[in-house]
Formats: sequence, structure tokens, C-alpha cells
Amino acid sequence: MFCTGLSIASLAQNVVQGEYFVDTDLGYGNNTKVNFTPSTDGDFHLTVPVSTYPPGYHKLYIRTKDSDGKWSITVRRNIEVLASEAKTTVAGGEYFIDTDPGFGMGMPIAIGTSDSILLQNFSAVTTGLSEGYHKLYGRLRDNLGRWGITFRRNMEVYKDENNKVINGEYFFKTDNGFGDCSPVTFAAPSADGSFVINIPLNTIPSGSDTLFVRVRDDIENRWSLTQIMTGVVGVPLPLTTLNFSAVKQSNTAQLHWQTTNEVNTAYFNIQRSTDAVHFSNVGVVNAANQQGTNDYAYIDQIAGISAATLYYRLQEMDIDAKATFSKIVAISPDETDATFSIYPNPAKDYFNLISSNPEDLKGVEISIVDLAGHVVLKQSLQASINQQVSISSLAKGMYIVKIVKSTGVVTRKLLKE
Repeated sequence: MFCTGLSIASLAQNVVQGEYFVDTDLGYGNNTKVNFTPSTDGDFHLTVPVSTYPPGYHKLYIRTKDSDGKWSITVRRNIEVLASEAKTTVAGGEYFIDTDPGFGMGMPIAIGTSDSILLQNFSAVTTGLSEGYHKLYGRLRDNLGRWGITFRRNMEVYKDENNKVINGEYFFKTDNGFGDCSPVTFAAPSADGSFVINIPLNTIPSGSDTLFVRVRDDIENRWSLTQIMTGVVGVPLPLTTLNFSAVKQSNTAQLHWQTTNEVNTAYFNIQRSTDAVHFSNVGVVNAANQQGTNDYAYIDQIAGISAATLYYRLQEMDIDAKATFSKIVAISPDETDATFSIYPNPAKDYFNLISSNPEDLKGVEISIVDLAGHVVLKQSLQASINQQVSISSLAKGMYIVKIVKSTGVVTRKLLKE
């Protein structure tokens, strides 16, 4: 910031306002305004932000206006904007593999939109590199020509980029050698590098705090680098909440949730809020505290509560009194007099269409429509309180479920995970 004082003599009238501009005058009254407490002493102070101006020398102009609306003479000052005061943006970048050719001599990284903070993806050309492990380096340059810190990543060049992971292994304290540690087999081999490994709690050695994992591909059975994950302890892991949903039906809020990995869970506090900030307990549900998937439900009586939106969350209490919180869900205003409810929502492979009256679902046809307006699934229903609809074939995203009855159409939003 640049600070300056202004002293302009004033006769009879009070100075009530001023304005300033840098380099370019937009005309009297059209520049950056500064309001003053009416005074005749002629001494005023103002602060001029300069972060939007390029580094270097500039002209600052200032003038004031009295209570009769007359402007003073324009005063000029020379100012200098230092590089440290100017806003810088990322303007370019470069990368290189194994050997640094020098600043500005690497392969260019194109910047989509210049900004001070950005997430930039780029593809590194590996043509001509020998098979095996290499070092990938990169760095970015700002609009003043200054280079940032050079970052480094490990990379491996394969014979075939379409290779898949077929199995893996892990160990905690002792590496018995490639292929001789605790094995892991993946039901669906994938090349995206994302896998879930279930390690039985009773197999974790006492005092373990580091997990080592590596995988093997389907080309020559080659092993990957051994990944190291610290902070592992041989204690029960917290439960995983698969989904949590809420729908408003008559004078109640119907809450549903699913969990897995309940090893040390005691109970759930159901908490409600009208502003998504301040929550209070409205009920308690004991935990099943067992492995596998567990389903829960809770009905909250909300008659007489005057709020446009109600928010709910779960406080998951462990046996050792530790607490974690679920995501927050809200009751949509358009579901105030809902005849039907969808559970779970978000859903993964299926959802249940629930009605308090079995006959409400008899002869009903549902259509699932994507956000582009395309019907991606149709199904006719039978008379039942709860009917399951499979959505395993749908891509992840938001959908509209249309429930077509003889009396009209009811819609619900559905998120496929």
C-alpha cells in the first residue's frame, strides 16, 4: 500500500470530498472518491492500494471538492510500485526428465488461465526414454519472469501403457521379499491405481505404525515401487458411513443411513439444525457394532417447527467416547407433502422407492432422466410399501426420478455415487 498526505489551502468553505487517480484522469468526479469529515484545516490522509499496478514509476493525482461543489487544483506526486507490492500471476512453466537443461530450456507447460493460485495438469512426453524409473521435474514462471521452486516426481516408463494390476502384497514390520508378504488379490484388475485393501484387525502386529504396500502388473509380473503409509496403528478403525439421507413426509423427517466397519461404535446421536451451524440432539440410535453393512432409520417428529429448511447430521460415538460427524443433509422445501420418498440418496447400486400406502405404487411407472433431459431408465411398479430400483448401470451424477401416476407426476432428485 502507498500512503500520502494532502495539504490544500481552503478559504471560507469546508473540504467535504476528494478523489485520486493514477496515471489516467477519468474526469472530475469520475475517479476514486475519498470522503472527508468537513474541515477547513486542509490536512487529510488517504491510502492508495497499488497491487493492481505493474511495478515501476507512476503518477498519483489528487484533488478535493468544497461544500460549494468547487474542485481544487490537481496535485501530482511521483510514486513507485515495488515488485513485492504488485500482484503476480503464473504465466508459464516448463518440465524436464532426469537432467536439468537450465531455466527456460525445458519443455513448455501451457497455462490455461493465468492466476496467482492454480491447479495445472500437463502431459509429459516420454518418447525415447528407456524402460524403468525416471525423475520428472517441473517449475512455473510468473508474469515478472521469476521462476518458482523446482518440484520433482518419480515416474516409471512401461513397455505397454495398458498394463493392469493383477495382485499385490503388504507388510508392516518385516519385508520377506517380493511375493512372500501378505497377499492381496483384486477382483477387478484396473489401471487407475485405486484399490481397496481390507486388512483384518487381528493381523496387525502390536505397535505397528507403518504400512508398506506394492502391486504387480500383468506384463512380466513386474512389481511397483513399495508405497509407505505412516500413522497406522493396531486399533479398531472408525466406522464408515456409506450414505445418509433425509426426506420430509407429513409431519415427520424420515432419516436413513448405512454404515460398515462397525468395530468400536456405541451409538448415534441424531442432531437437527435450522441454520446448518448450531445443532442439537433430537434422538439416539444404538449401533449394531458389527462387521458388514448395517441399515438404520430414525423418524423425527417436526410438527410445529417453523423453518424453511431443516438440517440433520449424525454424531457417531465410539465406545471410547470419541466422536465423529457425518455429512449434513437437508430436507428440500418441495418435499413438504411428499407421498413418496427415496432411500438411500445418494445411492450406489440401487434405491428404494417408499410409500406409506401400498396401493400408491400400484400401476405407477418411474422414469429416470439425466440433466440433459434423456430418459435413461424406465420401470413399472407393483403394489408395495417399498420397491427396489436397480441403478447399477447408470453413470455417476445427478438425475431426476419422475413418478408417473394417474393423478399427475411427482419428481425427486437422485444422486448416483
